[in-house]
Amino acid sequence: MKKRIPRKYLSRVFATVALALAHHGIAEAQTLPPQSTVSNNSPMAGDDLIAKGMPSSSVTGDVLPDAPVPQNHNSEQDQEPPRRDQTHINPIPLLPPRLNSSTALTDHDKWEIYYHKTYSPAAMIYPLFGAGIQMANPKKNYPHEWQDGMGAFGRIYGNAIADRAARSTADFGTQALFHEDPRYQRSDSANPLLRVGHALEWTLVDKSDSGHRTFALSTFTSSAAGGFVGMAYLPDGYNDVTHAEQRMVGGIEGRAISNILTEFEPVWGPWAAKLRMPKLLPVWWVPQSKQ
Repeated sequence: MKKRIPRKYLSRVFATVALALAHHGIAEAQTLPPQSTVSNNSPMAGDDLIAKGMPSSSVTGDVLPDAPVPQNHNSEQDQEPPRRDQTHINPIPLLPPRLNSSTALTDHDKWEIYYHKTYSPAAMIYPLFGAGIQMANPKKNYPHEWQDGMGAFGRIYGNAIADRAARSTADFGTQALFHEDPRYQRSDSANPLLRVGHALEWTLVDKSDSGHRTFALSTFTSSAAGGFVGMAYLPDGYNDVTHAEQRMVGGIEGRAISNILTEFEPVWGPWAAKLRMPKLLPVWWVPQSKQ
């Protein structure tokens, strides 16, 4: 009899990887050097030196004349201070840079995001890995034609494609109809716990096209679509309402996990780049932005 990998061992592997990534992210955040907000040439620094009894000439530098300043030179006082409310848009892979900016998206932009998330080569290839994992550990009550052979692999792969297409289609329809912004916006906090809380909150409350907070209806419509689409073709015992609701809950959990991974992508992204993972994607997969 062919041995199968117990699901509990796979769960332990995934949990170990997740904990390692989280530990690495926290360690990186704690080892960041503090940034000084006052330079030696700032007025505040000069005031400190004067308060300590140093002559003003050593602070203002009036021994030598100042160098001439070009007319088109902008002083530090004329520069606009950085905005604290500026959000960090998560770049969506395989999309033009203009869709990753902080500008509002049109329905055509949302369609372009939907198309590349659903029908791009990557969207067709990534489910192959999930199908291979499920073939290594199939569900116990699945019939033989869903457990062994190329036919079973094709059915499991087709289920993954249908699930992805149903979720993405419901995502796009809801976001276009109710003016939801499909892009995730990272937290400005440096606290790992607050960032995790932000990612979980974004699963339920995201932002509208106008930038206001709104109920994340697309989370639930997409999860419902992915959960109930399997009722049309899954084997008996898995095509009922109970299992569809369970798959729907799994879709909501998957959205939350995806948000957490996206939130900490600046931490684990460089680590993944060292493994040359981006080299797996050819350059021609990236669509060119229209001028």
